[in-house]
Amino acid sequence: MNALPVSLIYTQDALLFQRIQGYLHARASVQLLADPLALEQSLHQHKSTLLFVDLCATDAVQLIKEKGSEFPAVLMIALGAVRSDPALLASATGVYAVESAEVGRLRLQSLFEQAQTHLRLLNENRVLRETVQNAPEPPPLPRENIVPSLYHFSSAFRRFDNIGIMFESIVEGVASCARVSRVSVFSITTDKVYAFRAGVKCMEETRALEFKKTHPFVLWLQIHAHSISRSMLHHIESMDERLLIEQILERTGSEAILPLFGRERLIGWLCIGRASSGAPFKERDIEELALLAEQVSVTIENSLLHENIALQKALAENLLQAIPMGIIATGLDGTIRWFNSGAEKLMATLADDVIGRPVEKFSSRIASLMHHCMTCESDAQPEEWTEPLSKRALSIQARRLQQNGVCVGAMTVLNDLTEERILREKQSNLERASFWNELASAISHEVRNPLVAISTFSQLLPERYGDKEFREQFLELTTQEVSRLNGMIDQLDEYANPPSLQFAAVNVSDLLERAVFKARQNKEASDCPLAIELKGDLPAICGDRDVLADSVSRLLLNAITAVQERSDPKIILRASRGEIGIARLAVVIEIIDNGSGIPEDIQPKVFSPFCTTKARGVGLGLPIVRRTMIDHSALISIKSDMDGTTVCLTLPVAARKREDDA
Repeated sequence: MNALPVSLIYTQDALLFQRIQGYLHARASVQLLADPLALEQSLHQHKSTLLFVDLCATDAVQLIKEKGSEFPAVLMIALGAVRSDPALLASATGVYAVESAEVGRLRLQSLFEQAQTHLRLLNENRVLRETVQNAPEPPPLPRENIVPSLYHFSSAFRRFDNIGIMFESIVEGVASCARVSRVSVFSITTDKVYAFRAGVKCMEETRALEFKKTHPFVLWLQIHAHSISRSMLHHIESMDERLLIEQILERTGSEAILPLFGRERLIGWLCIGRASSGAPFKERDIEELALLAEQVSVTIENSLLHENIALQKALAENLLQAIPMGIIATGLDGTIRWFNSGAEKLMATLADDVIGRPVEKFSSRIASLMHHCMTCESDAQPEEWTEPLSKRALSIQARRLQQNGVCVGAMTVLNDLTEERILREKQSNLERASFWNELASAISHEVRNPLVAISTFSQLLPERYGDKEFREQFLELTTQEVSRLNGMIDQLDEYANPPSLQFAAVNVSDLLERAVFKARQNKEASDCPLAIELKGDLPAICGDRDVLADSVSRLLLNAITAVQERSDPKIILRASRGEIGIARLAVVIEIIDNGSGIPEDIQPKVFSPFCTTKARGVGLGLPIVRRTMIDHSALISIKSDMDGTTVCLTLPVAARKREDDA
C-alpha cells in the first residue's frame, strides 16, 4: 500500500483542523502547524506539498506572501470568508484557491484531488526541464518556449470538474507552445468512439468528425504508434495507408498528427496546423512536438480517469444516500467518516454535526459495537434496541472494513424495525384469529357427535327402560361420551389458558436435553433410539425454556409413534445456525424420523384442531406447538413423505443486552 501524501494546515482552530483531517482521512496525512516557526521548518522538509492556511490565524496573509515566493512548489489553499479583505489579499498573491472555512466535504475532496494532480504535473514538468536542459543538442524550435507553455496544462488540471474547459485550455496551450494557428484534439469518449473535443480555428467538418475503434486510421495509429506529418508521408510504403493519412490531414486541416497514448491504449490524437510562419514541419520539429503530446496524453488520461472515478463515486454516494437503512462508517481511529441520510432520519441527527467527530461523543453504544468489531476477527451479531432521541425500534449490526486484508475501520448498519414489528403483530393477530375460527368449528363438530348419541339413547329410554341390557348400554355410552367431553374440555382449557411466558436467554443444548428427558418419561419412548446433533457453537435463543422444551417433547413423541412400525427406527434431534427474516440470526431445531410419513390428504390440515391419526387423542399437539412458535416470533414447517418426516423450528437468537447510551 502506498503511503498517503502529506498535507499541511496552518491554523490555531482545533475544530477546523479536525474537520479538514476528517474529510481527507483516506486521501492525505494532514499535519497541524500552529505557529510560523513550525510552519517554516515543515516547509523546508516538504518543499512540494499542499498547504491549507486559515486566514483567521496569526499573520496568515503575510505568511502567504512570504512562503509563496520562498517555496514556489508549495500549493496554498486559503480558508476563510471568501469576500473578506484577507481572502482578496490572499487571492492577489496567487494562491491556488480561496475557499470558505465552512467548505463542504465533497467540495474539499474534489479540490484536494485537483491540487494533488497539479502537484504531480509540476514535478513532471520539473523533471522535463532538467531533461531538456541536459540534452546534448538543442533542436531548431527553442526549448525554452515549450517548458513555460506547459503552464497551460497545469492550469487545465484545475478544471477537472469541467472537462470541456480543460480541453479548451489544452488546445490553447498547444497553439501557444507550438506557435501554430490551428489545433484540434480528439479523444475517446464514454461511448467508446474517438470524437472532436476542442480546437482552435478548426473547420466545421473537423468538429463533426467521429471515429469508431475499428476505423482504419485508429487501427493505423495503434499499430504504428508514431507521429506523422505531410513532409514525412514519403516514409509510408503502403499507398493505401499514405492516401488514408493524407485524407485525414486534409479533413482536419492539419500539417501533423500526434498520437496520444495512455498506459495501455490509444486515448486520442492531436491535429496540428502549419506554423504561424507558414514553414512546414521538419523531423526535429515533430520530435519537439512529441514532448507536448506526452504532456497532453498525461493530462487527458488523468482527466478521463478522474471523470470515470467521479461518476462511480457519485453513483456510489447517491446509492448510499438513497437506501433507507442507516449507514455510519468510522476510521480505525474511531472518527466518523460517513453518515448517510438514512442514519440522519433514524438517529435524529444531522451528518454535518457528527462527521469528523469521535464516535464516542455521538453514541457510546455504537462506539462499543464498532470497537469490538474492529478488534475481533468476526463481525458483531445484530442487536435490537430503541434509540432514545427518535424513539424508534432499531436493528444494529457492525461490520469490519478491510483493505488488502487489513482492518481500516468499521461500518454500522441501522434498520428500522418499527414497521416490521407492526406487520409482525398484525400477522400474528391474523394467524390467531384464523386458528380460533378453525378451533370453534372443530369443537362444534366434535361436541355434536357425543351429544347426538346421548340424545338418541335418551329418547329411547322411556320405551325400553325395562330392558336391562339397554339400560346397561345407555349407562356405558353416557359415561364414555361424558368422559370424552370432559377430557376434551380439560385439554381445551389447558390450551386456552397457557402459562405466562417468562422470556430469557435459553441455552440450546440444555433445551434439547430437557426435551429428551420429558419425552423419555413416556413408556413408549424409553427404549427408542434418539440422537442429538449440535452443529457448531450455537448462540442462545430467546424464549421460555420450559414451554419450548414441552413443544420439542411433543414433537419427539409424535416421531416416536411414527417409527414404531419400523424395523430400524431412527430419530435425530438436530440444532444448527440459520436466519429468520433479513439477516436476523436464528437457531434451527429439526426433529427427523424415518417413519412412514404423514398421509398427503392430511398434511394441509396438520395444524388444525382435532386433526389426528391416533386412535386416542384430541389432535391439539401440533396446534399447541404452532401457538408456542407464534408466541416466540418463530417459524414451524413440516416436510413429510414415505421415507419419514422432518419438523423444523426456527427460533430467533437472543439479543445481547447493552445499556442504551446515545
